[in-house]
This record gives sequence, C-alpha cells and structure tokens, in this order.
Amino acid sequence: MSTQSKNKITLFKEDRRLLYLSAIRSVCAAGIIATIVFSLFAYRDDLNIANIKRIISYMEHMSFKGSPTDTFEFETGLETVCIPFDVGLATCSGGSFRFIPPFEGSDFSYQIKYSAPYMRASSDSVFVYDLGGTGISCLNSYSLKSRITLESKIISFTCNLSSQSAVITDEAGYRTALTVFDKKLNEVYKWQTSEHFAFLPALSPNGKTAAVCCVGQREGSPYFYIKYLPTDGSEPSVTIDLGESRVYSIEYMPGGDLSVLCGGGFYIYDDKGGLVNGFAFSDGSLNSFRCDLENGLTAISLKGEMGDSSRIVVINDEAEAVYDGNFSGDVRYLDISNGVLALLSGKEVCRIDLEGGECLKKELSGVRDIVITGDGRVTAVYNDFAQTVEFDQGDENE
Repeated sequence: MSTQSKNKITLFKEDRRLLYLSAIRSVCAAGIIATIVFSLFAYRDDLNIANIKRIISYMEHMSFKGSPTDTFEFETGLETVCIPFDVGLATCSGGSFRFIPPFEGSDFSYQIKYSAPYMRASSDSVFVYDLGGTGISCLNSYSLKSRITLESKIISFTCNLSSQSAVITDEAGYRTALTVFDKKLNEVYKWQTSEHFAFLPALSPNGKTAAVCCVGQREGSPYFYIKYLPTDGSEPSVTIDLGESRVYSIEYMPGGDLSVLCGGGFYIYDDKGGLVNGFAFSDGSLNSFRCDLENGLTAISLKGEMGDSSRIVVINDEAEAVYDGNFSGDVRYLDISNGVLALLSGKEVCRIDLEGGECLKKELSGVRDIVITGDGRVTAVYNDFAQTVEFDQGDENE
C-alpha cells in the first residue's frame, strides 16, 4: 500500500466507555464499603442481625428503590403523640413506639407500655418517658438503645443534643431529686433535697451543669428560682431569683447560656447567673411555644392586643426578636426548625421563611398539630395520620 493510501485511512479513537463505567463502579463500591465500615464503627453498640437488616433496607429505599410517601399513618382510633425525628416522625400510641420514615414499608416499632408516654428528641435519639410513672426508654430509628425503670415517679424530663438526659422525680419523704444520665442511661449525678421543690430541669450542652427551676413561698405567695448544679458533685453556688412570674420553660442555648421563658418575658442568663438580655411581654399572654435548640431559636405565640388575634415572635439566643408578626385566632400549634416557622392560624397552615420573609398559606381542616420534619417539610398532624403540606406559590401572603 502506498504512503498516500495510508494517509487516507480514518483513525478511530479507542472506545473507553467500558473503562469509565468500570471506574465509576469501583468508586461507588468503595463508597458503599466505606459507609458500611463507618456504620459498623459508629453504631456498633446498637447492632444486631435485625438492626443490620433494617439499615440495609433504609439504604435501599434511600437509593430510590423504595416508594416515597408524603403521608405518615398512625394507629387507627388511638391517641398518638408525635415529634419530628431524623427525616420522619417518632410516634407513641397504644403502648407502642414507632419511627415512621418518608418511604413505605420501613417502619420500626417497639412495645413500650407506658400510661402517659411523652417524647423528647436529641440529635440521634428519641427518649420516651412515662410522666407520673417510672420508665424511660432511649431509641433511634431502628432499635431500642437502652431503658431503665426508676424507683420514683417522674415529674419532668429533658435531654441535650448529645443524648445526655436529666429527670426530676418525686421522692419519698416530700423530697424531689434531679438525676443526670449519660447517653446509655447510666446514672452520673444525683441531687436530692428536702428544702426545694424542683419541677423543671435543663442540661447544658456539655452535660457539666444541670439547671433546676424550683417553686417556693414568700410572704404567702409563690415565687420561682433557678439553681445551677455542677454534675461533678461540686457544691451549687448559683441561684437566680425570678420572683412571682410563672416559669414555663428553661433550656440551654448552643453557646451555653440558659434561656428562661416566663409569664412576663424571655430571658437569657450566663453561667454565673447574670442576666444577659431579655424580651419582655405582657404577663399571662402566652399561648404556646416551640424551641429549635440546635439553632438557638424559640417561637412564641402571644395573645394579640387587638381582637381575636395572636402575635408570633421568634427570639434568638441573645433574646432578640428575629421575626414578629400577627395572625388571626389563638395560634396554639406551631413549630420551628432550620430557619422555617410553621403554624396553624384558624384553618390556614402557614410556612414562613425567616431569612427571606416569604409566607405561604394553605387552608386545611381537622389539623391538630404542626411539625417540621428533619428534611424541612411542613407536616400537618391529624387524628389518624400526618401529611406533608404542599403549598402553592400563588398562596403567598404578606
């Protein structure tokens, strides 16, 4: 063949598509192996055969093999308590705990026969406690992590985001006690007293300080005060006198300051008991409230000054209002999470973007609560189910 003929031959590039696909498969396989190794290490204390199967099932669903759903179904005919957890809902009814994810066929349930079950969530656990009873259980989305039975009846319970917890109990001999537990419900500190009646606890983010709100009598009238209790056993040295204003909630903010929600306002105290800042409002006007502890925000519903209305205020961890708006009716159902405020005003479910100020509304009937799931979806809670609210952009209101 002549040189001129060779120059006329068209040369094709080597087909490397199979090599590229093989490389992608290798990377994906390495990622899956890394995920499995991490899961085995991070959750080794919770793993058993049933839990491993459940984790694999979740991974399959999250790989789009499952059927996503916008509806969380409860036990029919039973009163259900629910809170947002992970990307779904944690519920308790009829002696059973359930975690309901947003895809079908992967519910986790566990029998918990508590007379008055209440729940509180940390970053990776749900605590179910029997108010007025003696049981506490710690679960996640796929297993029971630990449970204990106390010797005294539970008055109130709290946990921090690290899954450390504190409980106030009604002790024999007209005493109350505060007990602090680690994330496995092992006791690490206990304070018993016959001098103070404690009824609300809060636990600092690092678990080194527990605050207890107590009520006493002064000149024939009730008064409220808070004591700081070092969980290393040191002698308590801080007492905050709150006077006669009724206390509804005490919570530690992410930076370590204590927030106190009273009948007359919202106040922030430092670790020495000093008042940092406050947001005052008319005494006795509180409708309801919800906290977003991870972001240091508290949403408060107050009775409005004009007619049948409510004033909604979102306060940050410096006691400053980052949102202030008015809505119709008594707003008693609201939630706040990751920059989103949701509430029920009359028959309208409202979604407010705290950063942009956008307010979307959707008219619904029969709603008995509002929650925001971990993936940011506003969810309306009914008697037998909860459902994600789909807002129309045309429903935006000022």
